[in-house]
Amino acid sequence: MRNIWNQCLLYLTNTKKWVGEHAWFRKGVLGLVILVVLVVAWKLLSATLGWSDPQYKTAVIEDGPLSVTISASGTLNPVKSVQVGTQVSGMLQDIYVDFNDVVKKGQIIARIDPREWQARYEQAEANYILANRNHENNKKLIEKKFISPAAFDQTLSAYKSAKASLAMAKKALDDTVIRAPVDGVVVKRSVEKGQTVAASLQSPELFIIAQDLSDMQVETSIDEADVGRIIEGMTASFTVDAFPGQVFQSKVKQVRKAPLNVQNVVTYTVLLTASNPDLKLLPGMTANTSIITEQKEKVLRLPNAALRFKMPDSVASPVKPNSTTNSSQKPMAGGKSPSKPYVGAPKVVTRKVWVLEDSGLKKKPVQKTVRVGLSDGSASEILSSQEGDDGLKPGDLVIIGVQSSGESGATRVSGPRLF
Repeated sequence: MRNIWNQCLLYLTNTKKWVGEHAWFRKGVLGLVILVVLVVAWKLLSATLGWSDPQYKTAVIEDGPLSVTISASGTLNPVKSVQVGTQVSGMLQDIYVDFNDVVKKGQIIARIDPREWQARYEQAEANYILANRNHENNKKLIEKKFISPAAFDQTLSAYKSAKASLAMAKKALDDTVIRAPVDGVVVKRSVEKGQTVAASLQSPELFIIAQDLSDMQVETSIDEADVGRIIEGMTASFTVDAFPGQVFQSKVKQVRKAPLNVQNVVTYTVLLTASNPDLKLLPGMTANTSIITEQKEKVLRLPNAALRFKMPDSVASPVKPNSTTNSSQKPMAGGKSPSKPYVGAPKVVTRKVWVLEDSGLKKKPVQKTVRVGLSDGSASEILSSQEGDDGLKPGDLVIIGVQSSGESGATRVSGPRLF
């Protein structure tokens, strides 16, 4: 035993002597000790101050107005427009108006070559004169009983037939002169001078006259799923590409009950008013309409991105203990919770969101239950809290995305893609 002890002392003495002769070894050991101390200190500080936690993208809950709208595209048209045609065929001899010309009711706007119709009128007039003379002669003869009543009836019938033919020929001759049926502006001219028009089963379109361009309307198609929420008198607005940034105020004028079925898609035509006092709006412009179906002046607004956010499984985040949290949210039909808010739906839905709350020296994500009502597609209304709900208030920070500590650049927002 004494020999073993002596050997250990001799080994330690030699080791101490070797370490004293080699300074680099002492420095290496000291550096390793310092490194271990720094790592331990970093772990303790990061756990306490949250330096190693992921970076969250947040949004502030605030008070503000909320409007539920239905968007669709439509076409601007005059409220009253008249198609001008012709009831007789022939070559257009003269055209007296052009696009954008202002016309008065009864003004001559075009003329068809009248020679053929003038000849027909003169022929009908000659037949009428002959039939009239025969009828007058037979009236004298029937009084003297020189002819039978049957012969008199024949001449009477021929006289009336010739008179009717003369009236029709006169009308056809007058129709070669085309007049404006209303006061207005020529918005379309479909023919040229020298062109031949044929009026057979349908009158050809020569001009379109808008009666009043200061009173326009927007004809828009609304899907059958949304038309039930639209009633006459609702506030609306629209924009046109010709005037970007300018919003024109409007109202729902009419909801037509005639359905339009295009490729098994049923839509209904909804008319919106469009005042045009300075004549800036032109017929045929495409209008992007927005109809307000419900509106509240002041509600607690929650971004819909917070409802879509799902905390990644890899992120260890504390959950606020709440015995009613799991039981307060009722699943939808089929056992599935809604994946997105009901836009404009009056149904109250219970949802869960993640909120950043103070927890000592740092903020921690906490899951809370809220009741949402109306939604405009980007924000939802937070309803007043009930028993079992964790009410939110203005100024609270809700999580809408998370960025891992190793990521750089744009924040990666978790949740389903919406495109």
